[in-house]
Amino acid sequence: MHKVTLFLAMGCFLLGSFGSELQAEQKVLGIQQCIQIALRQNSQLRNAERRVRIAGAGVTSAWSFILPVVNSSFSSTRTYQSEQGPFLQEIPVGIDPVTGKMIIMQKEVVLESYYRNTYSGSISLSQNIFDGGQWWNRIKQANAEYRAAEYDYHAIKQAVITEVTQKYFELLKAIKLEKVYQKAAELAKEQLKKTQSMYEVGVAAQVDVYKAQVSLGTEQINLIQQRNRVDIARSNLNVVLGRSPGSPLEIADEEIELEPFTLTLEDAIRIAVQNNPEVMSYQENLRGSDFGVKVAKGNYWPKLRLNLSYGRFNTLLERFYKGLDRNYQVSGSLSLSFNIFNGFQTRAAVEQASVNYAIAKENLLEKQRAVQMQVEQAYLNLKAYQQIARINEQNLKSAEEDLRLAQESYKIGSGTLLEVIDAQVALTRARTILVGTKYDGLIALVQLYSAMGTIESKLQKVFQQLNVE
Repeated sequence: MHKVTLFLAMGCFLLGSFGSELQAEQKVLGIQQCIQIALRQNSQLRNAERRVRIAGAGVTSAWSFILPVVNSSFSSTRTYQSEQGPFLQEIPVGIDPVTGKMIIMQKEVVLESYYRNTYSGSISLSQNIFDGGQWWNRIKQANAEYRAAEYDYHAIKQAVITEVTQKYFELLKAIKLEKVYQKAAELAKEQLKKTQSMYEVGVAAQVDVYKAQVSLGTEQINLIQQRNRVDIARSNLNVVLGRSPGSPLEIADEEIELEPFTLTLEDAIRIAVQNNPEVMSYQENLRGSDFGVKVAKGNYWPKLRLNLSYGRFNTLLERFYKGLDRNYQVSGSLSLSFNIFNGFQTRAAVEQASVNYAIAKENLLEKQRAVQMQVEQAYLNLKAYQQIARINEQNLKSAEEDLRLAQESYKIGSGTLLEVIDAQVALTRARTILVGTKYDGLIALVQLYSAMGTIESKLQKVFQQLNVE
């Protein structure tokens, strides 16, 4: 009995845990939550952040070329000398009373073993005075590389935000279009019932029933295809969120309105060239390459360096650290070195740096052209969708009225079923265009703001409005 109770309790716990996990997975996500998940999961963004830290360490390292280098050392040595000898050694033994000279005799001498302690310590300073401008150009180069890494981080972040927003709108668009095709299928099904009823009472021909059946089948096929597009759009959004393509995902049906675009194409291109993080990263890379050329040319200049040192030495520890006015040595030097010939290393380094600068300049120009093209394409697409939307508003009203009139005419026998079906198709097309232009226009606007480098600020305003609501 106790075992059964235990198993039941464990089963309830596991079911409850599974249910909570499933509920967490099926949580309805808004666009802000989707962007947060993608930014948290994106490995490229995390690596870009690490590269920023590496570049920051490079700036710190660049300062080492001008900051003084201070070294200190201390050593304590104990030496043992074993007994030496015997060996002959000339030793003074006295003074000749006649000549007054010292009397030297050779005797066997044995030197006893002994221990000796020695203590030494020193501190030295080496300071770069002049190196042809290399130190400050290295610092400027490192700062440029750091800023380039920061812009790369923002570029990747913006790309993630743009891709998530685009996939989010594509999924919303697919869901909305599914509803349009669902309505079209329901309308075709309703028309089939009406046609069958009219056929049964002899008002409609059997061929009309067949046409209505074909129309319903066509709309059902369109609905099936659109449901497949919804699944594909959901999988695409899951992937950019860093999740499995088949993960359960439900998004909120949010009415998202981005700030209307009122600038001219010329102003949009100008802002993009100034603000786009990728362009700014390439600009900083160009500056860094320019400073790299100056660093390489610095080897043509003489180098001036100051060296100072202070050292102490004694065989007694007490004398080593006391009496600082004695038993020490101070030295200083000012060295000037000039590179006369180093096997063309400097020339090769300057040439390599110059080529790197030319490559960086070409990359910048290419990126500017690419961004200008992105802005122009997004701008033209946006304007086209806006024009289509305005035209389609009237088309939708006309299609609704045309369907109503066609149905009424068919009921009283003055119209044909083909006219009704054509009106239904026209209405579905108008509704499809309405949904498509709305979200395609939003996607074009997102792409335009992304190319201009302002997508984050624009979406922040949207998030604030959604949170207030």
